[in-house]
Order: sequence, then structure tokens, then C-alpha cells
Amino acid sequence: MKDPDPAHIMAGHGSSEGEAALALSDAECDRLFEPLQSCGHVLVAVSGGVDSSLLLVLLHDWVRRSGRGRPALSVAVVDHALRRASLEEAQGVCALALELSLPAAILTWEGTKPGTGLQEAARQARYRLLIAHAKAIGADGLALAHHADDQSETVLMRLCAGSGLDGLSGMRQVGLRDGLVLYRPLLEIGKQRLVATALKRGMTWVDDPSNLNDRFTRVRFRKARDFLASAGLDAVRLNRLAVRMARAQDALEQMADRLWQDVAVTGAQEIVLAQSLFEAPDEIRIRLLMRACAILVPDAPQRLERFESLLVRLTASAGQGEDLNSTIAGCLVRMRKGQVRITVEPPRRRGREIGL
Repeated sequence: MKDPDPAHIMAGHGSSEGEAALALSDAECDRLFEPLQSCGHVLVAVSGGVDSSLLLVLLHDWVRRSGRGRPALSVAVVDHALRRASLEEAQGVCALALELSLPAAILTWEGTKPGTGLQEAARQARYRLLIAHAKAIGADGLALAHHADDQSETVLMRLCAGSGLDGLSGMRQVGLRDGLVLYRPLLEIGKQRLVATALKRGMTWVDDPSNLNDRFTRVRFRKARDFLASAGLDAVRLNRLAVRMARAQDALEQMADRLWQDVAVTGAQEIVLAQSLFEAPDEIRIRLLMRACAILVPDAPQRLERFESLLVRLTASAGQGEDLNSTIAGCLVRMRKGQVRITVEPPRRRGREIGL
């Protein structure tokens, strides 16, 4: 079932005095966009909604105001082809880019769409298409319009899903995905301020009706925000939690980096972790095990609870001087004489082949 066509929001009459006071200033934008100064070419992901349309306009103004003429900006819009109006909306993004004299491309999600997990599949397809296009045009950065409300929803959803410390750190303002630097300059700014800024500028944008559809998990969490806020779990506290978790994650990764240098021997087909691994705190040991598996099988999904269970069994085996064989995240993990030896899991034989 396709969603209905979107509502077009016309904001040509400006904003009220209160809304204008919430609008982002040039000085704030200069601070928010400072991490992008090192880029030579940034691809801006624009959906046609208020957040990404505003990001594009603010970035264009920032580059022009700086007088440096860089980074160069390009625009891409992903057409998920899930609604009748999606192509028209994508063409609207291209029209905005044309007004700003910026090159733009429509990236279409082709093929059969899944019946379940549609939003997650669409998100993965969006990243895949954007990153491939960024690399194709020689961009060294991808700018995304995630904001503080998105961050709080992400943290809340991961909290309910039982995520660990890394998951609760949420999205990062600057990150790396598939070799491309991702920038989220608006991550600390709330939706209300973004709308106020767009209204002050008299901008026009499109509201995606899927943002109101209760069949999507994120929408249900979004609609629960008022109740959660009344209980004290508001966006401010969720975002503060993300900042604190990110700070703790960075510290733990630094500790893991140091220990990795001491205990890990990396070969072409195998990673060996020395017996001194078991002198480290549990959290650091789990991180080293996950890191080793990620190096050997980069695309395998990693479930924290499975690595926690593996660590319990490895620790018990090390204490008793016993060997252990286990598989996890596409890897074979073996305990031998106190060392942990990790290799790629061999192919499994599922039954016998019929004689040829």
C-alpha cells in the first residue's frame, strides 16, 4: 500500500516575531559548518523536506559568505519510488539546486521493495546510493540533515532495543561510512529552530506523509515523545545521554587501541590475541574480540549479547586451562593454550551433494 501524496507547505509570508528569534544566525551556521572547511567537494543529501532543504540553502550561503569558494557543493535526492509523487518531489529538489546554480542528480531505488522492514531497507538503500554517487563525482564528504530530534528518537529506539554503550551514543556529527566522511552539522539543533529558520527565509518544502504513518516504528516513537517528556525523558536528556555515551565510547576505544598493540598479532588469515588479553576489563576484551572479527569479516552483523556470552565462555576456559571452539559473526574462535585464535569461519556443508 502506497502512502498518499504529500502536503506542500508554502512559507512565503515569513515568520512571527517569536519564530524569528529562534532562527539560526550566520554566526551559528559558521560554527556548525566549520568541520566542513577541510573538504574540497561535499555532496548534500536533500529529500525535499524542511530539514535537508534548509541545510542546502544554509551551506550555499555559508560558502558564498566565506569568500573561499569551497567546498564545492553538489546535490543528490533519492527517489525511493514508493509514492506517486516521489519523482515530482525529486524534481523539485533539482529545481532548488538549479536556483542555487548547483549540480543535482536523482538517484532511484530500483528493484523489488520488501514487504517488511521497509523503512530500514529504504535507509540502507539511501546510504548506498548516496555514497556511491559521492564517490563517482569525486566528493570527499556527504552532508546529512539529521537534527537533535532525530538523535533523541534514535537513542530512544536503541535503548528499547537493548543496545549497548556504543548504540546509545547515537549518531556522530562527523563519522565515516564505506570510506566516505559523513557530516551532520545540524545534529545539535532542534526541529523547531530549523522550521523557524526556514519560515524566516520564506522557504517552501514538502512534508512526507510517511512521517505520520503509525506502521513505521520511528513514527510510533515520535508520537510517544509527549508522554515520555512528561515523565522526564525528553529530547534534551536523551541527547545529553548520547553525548555522554559518545564520550565514554571514545575513551574505551582509546584503551582498546593501546591494548590491541600489545596483545594482537594480525596475519593474512588469522588474528591471535595473547593470553594477557584476560587481564583487561571485560568491556575492553569484548571490544577487541569484536574488532578482530570485523577485520576478518567486515560485513558480518555483530550482536553485542553474543560477544558477551562468548567472553564468559572464553574466560571460563582460560581459567580452567581448557580449549574452546566457537563461531560468531562469520568467524571461528578457538582457545588454545591461553591464546585466542580467530579465523574466517569455513563454509558449512548443509547435507550431502547429490552425485553428479
